[in-house]
Amino acid sequence: MGLRELQKKMKLKEEMQKKKAQYEMEELESKAKLQKMTKEKLAEIAKKHGVIIALDDELKDEVEEIKKDYEIKETNVIRKLLTEKDVFNKWNRIDHEQLGMLAYQRVMVQKEETGGLMLLTDVFDLVNTGELRGEIEIDDVEKAIKKLRKKNIIPEIKKLEGDVMTISFFPVQYTSDQSEILKFVRDKGYCTLAEVCAGLNWPEDRALRALENLQATGVARYDESYRTGKKWYFPGLKKK
Repeated sequence: MGLRELQKKMKLKEEMQKKKAQYEMEELESKAKLQKMTKEKLAEIAKKHGVIIALDDELKDEVEEIKKDYEIKETNVIRKLLTEKDVFNKWNRIDHEQLGMLAYQRVMVQKEETGGLMLLTDVFDLVNTGELRGEIEIDDVEKAIKKLRKKNIIPEIKKLEGDVMTISFFPVQYTSDQSEILKFVRDKGYCTLAEVCAGLNWPEDRALRALENLQATGVARYDESYRTGKKWYFPGLKKK
């Protein structure tokens, strides 16, 4: 083996070790976010999203109380933080129910960033990491998401024009105007008020009302700067 080839192999090994450390760190950070819970926080999440994160054994009684108070189904109680390894069954094949729950948990962690509304392609990116990278295809994620919907764990799956699939992970009802804006911004992930008015042939009041409603639900983020002006960004519909 030549020196150059040896150096190449050593560099590749170092990069793989860095990636492994990165995945482990991300997993630990996600776990920390989910475990720092109080009864009040658990109740708040249950009320807003119909989900209980029951990872802390010390809160076992509180979990059962909240489950009863908010009529939370057992399928919506997260009792174990899933890892990529959990997605493989005993035959080392993909367990689509577990893949769906892994996606669900990761979306829960990123609720503030995405608003719980994501494209299928973005959900794929969310779970196509670590040990699952190269082992799953987007069809696997679609199958997993449909299993979540069948169990009523998520409220809605929609297909927009051009076979673009959006997934609502939390129960937010969109008006037809809001849905039209989601279609309008799906390619670039942001818009201005003027663009919506011109593109959809709407008056300013109608466009602004729909944008502000999407902003209120956390799906859209408003930003204003001297350079770019007023814009609404849709993190869950990020541009590829």
